[in-house]
Amino acid sequence: MTAIPLIDPPLRSMTLADGRTLTWQEFGRPDGRPVLYFHGGGSTSIEGGIFHREAMRGGIRLIATNRPGARGSSLRPGRPVAAYADDLEELLDELDVSTIACFGESNGGMFSMAAAAALPGRVSGAVPINPTLPWFDPQARRVSSRAAGLGYWLIKNAPSLVAAMTSRSDAKLSQPPEKAGAPIPAKDVVGPPPGTESEIADLQRRTMRERVDKPALYAELTWATHDWGFDYYTIPVRLDFFCGEHDVQGPFARVLAERNPDAAFHEFAYGHSGFSHPDARRRIVDVVAEYVAS
Repeated sequence: MTAIPLIDPPLRSMTLADGRTLTWQEFGRPDGRPVLYFHGGGSTSIEGGIFHREAMRGGIRLIATNRPGARGSSLRPGRPVAAYADDLEELLDELDVSTIACFGESNGGMFSMAAAAALPGRVSGAVPINPTLPWFDPQARRVSSRAAGLGYWLIKNAPSLVAAMTSRSDAKLSQPPEKAGAPIPAKDVVGPPPGTESEIADLQRRTMRERVDKPALYAELTWATHDWGFDYYTIPVRLDFFCGEHDVQGPFARVLAERNPDAAFHEFAYGHSGFSHPDARRRIVDVVAEYVAS
């Protein structure tokens, strides 16, 4: 089967009611069923392109937004995570979309939960992938590892150090990828997992090299460690949590899957970056497609 070529679609934009700008890119089928994708913290909408092939095959129009501060979306400090739903509702009105499914990775997983909680009449289901931990929640701290605790302590108390560490980690992505078909290692490492197509791996490396500027990155770090502004235990729409088997955020994602009224937990091989593996991508988009097909 001939691989579907990857694309870098033009950046689209709209002016929100308060005068700010919201930007996005669209992958998949232009005439497909609309789905929102939320990038990870410090990344941008180009991350949605990792799922372009699956969206094409699944008949999905994949709308990948840029959060405030990323690729022309206006930064507005001080807003809680939940407030992003207001921007999304304006976007859906602009696109004349009544209902939609959504998914996102890491901080994008956090924002997918926020959208589902705030817009239950418009969001048919959400797939948080390796979702960020609400470290202000004692339950999240109880079930998580010491490594997770150290990471979130640094995010809250030393964001400049985290930004510097992120840059050093991204430098590792210039190393040659392992051959396709190689076994997935039993531990988490930086970058695309073995077995990922070379062009997808290159795209994932690009998303991690082309970081947003410091104000936008600090905003993402602040969102991750302060009250989100919604109840993530009682989200009234279908949720399917996907986590890498070695991702430190997995244990609390299991708690969320158990406590929410209509939720399930799924695990894929590898760690935090494992969502780019073709098997993980297929499973994730298959679930998303079920939301928009019903």
